[in-house]
Amino acid sequence: MGAAVFWLVIAICVFAIDILTSNFCFTLFTVGAVVAAVCGVMEVPFIIQIIVFSVLNIISFAVGYPLLKKKFKAANERIPLMEETYVGKIMISEKEIIDKAQVKVGGEYWTVINEGDIIHKGDKFTIKGIEGIKLKIEKVQED
Repeated sequence: MGAAVFWLVIAICVFAIDILTSNFCFTLFTVGAVVAAVCGVMEVPFIIQIIVFSVLNIISFAVGYPLLKKKFKAANERIPLMEETYVGKIMISEKEIIDKAQVKVGGEYWTVINEGDIIHKGDKFTIKGIEGIKLKIEKVQED
């Protein structure tokens, strides 16, 4: 009966660790610990309990870890910020842009930094990236 208590303490400890870390991998250890505790109640030799614990944990990790990883990876898909959707956008200039200027993008005024040739009124430019709170732009070269 002492071995069953040992395995239940293991199961409770790994479950507590899982709650504290939000990792969910330690929960997979509880499967083997609970079954080993049942073996302890049935007075199966301790070495067999260890083997049962080990084998079940290997199986739990082989099956459970990929499923957990897939589930949490899908749940943590990053949604781009509104500003990040501007990158690659082609716009028509409403004024001449030499180095810096204020341009209305998505209903808001942004400071833009021209990284290419001078952009004249009516020229097309593309947003190349974001640097802090400024957009990096470049004139679209038309062939």
